Amino acid sequence: ESQLQQATPSSAVTNKTNISQSRRKAISNQTTSMSIFQSAAIIFFLAGRSASGFQAIGTASRPRTTLLLDRKQIDVDETDRRAFFTTVGSSFAALLLSPTQSLAAIDVSGLKVDGSVGNPNIANQLKAYDGSGSARVKEIKEIRSSSSSLNDLTKAEVDTTTAATWAYRANPGFSPSLTKSGSFLTNFRYSDQLVGPTGSKRKFLSVEFNYPSDWLQLDRAIGGIQYVDQRNGDKLYVLRATLPEGESLAKISKAKIGDLIFNPIGSIAKSGNTIEDYKVTSAKILSDCPDGMCAIRRRFKIKYATVTGNGLRVERRGLVDAYQFESDIYMLMASSTAVAFEKDGLQRETVESIVASFRVD
Repeated sequence: ESQLQQATPSSAVTNKTNISQSRRKAISNQTTSMSIFQSAAIIFFLAGRSASGFQAIGTASRPRTTLLLDRKQIDVDETDRRAFFTTVGSSFAALLLSPTQSLAAIDVSGLKVDGSVGNPNIANQLKAYDGSGSARVKEIKEIRSSSSSLNDLTKAEVDTTTAATWAYRANPGFSPSLTKSGSFLTNFRYSDQLVGPTGSKRKFLSVEFNYPSDWLQLDRAIGGIQYVDQRNGDKLYVLRATLPEGESLAKISKAKIGDLIFNPIGSIAKSGNTIEDYKVTSAKILSDCPDGMCAIRRRFKIKYATVTGNGLRVERRGLVDAYQFESDIYMLMASSTAVAFEKDGLQRETVESIVASFRVD
């Protein structure tokens, strides 16, 4: 019995030792199969246990043999921690040094793009996203090629010198001078300076005209001069054009004046509405200048139609007064609807008074 009692504690210790070794082996195998992030979590957990005083707990509540076993267990655990640190450090170094593949491209290789199902337009658009730079380079080359062809066509077929554009203000950053005028002070007298003729030593010209004070200025930011009566759509424009070679304001035909004013690349045609069926119906010289010491002035009567974006066609009539300075002409055009203009009413009088007040020198 005495021998049996002495053997029992030894067997218990041996069993506990075997169990602890089995647990350590299982933990080691499990740690090897864990991911890097799981290993890191275990490291922090074990470090916390060591800092909280594992030996003190065992000393207070367990017999000496168990305490010695716990101390051995602690030594083993510390060894495992060192192994964990070595494994984790090596793994992080491998991740940092290993090359990575860019995932920014969009893989559409598996998409159905034959258009048989769904929207074929969307499918065609997705074809372009092949995830490589070569497609974008090819696209840029095609755009440049198209732009070059368009520029060559424009230079070959469009003469930009035969279109009337805005007579631009010489000082667009400053407001023009506006003073009240008329019998009842219902008009403004507009005074400003315009950019001088093409290739001339004169850098600017003075311009003046009258217009109703309740008209609204349009496109002020572009530096041109354009006003509209918001109630009925009556308008005025100040334009400038270079005369065809060998032409003068006194001799140029009515058809050529119409082509200058309503040229598709001119400012009026680009101001919003489509122009159709234009014609200069009459012309007369208001002031001649045979010695070249003054500016020739000529008035034209015009008719044309505008077509709005929703297809509404409006017949219009107007007057144009023009001055010639060197090879350029400066024009003020005022227009109204055909019905209002032919009635010889207030709107017709307004158009006539505006062009009659036009001065350039």
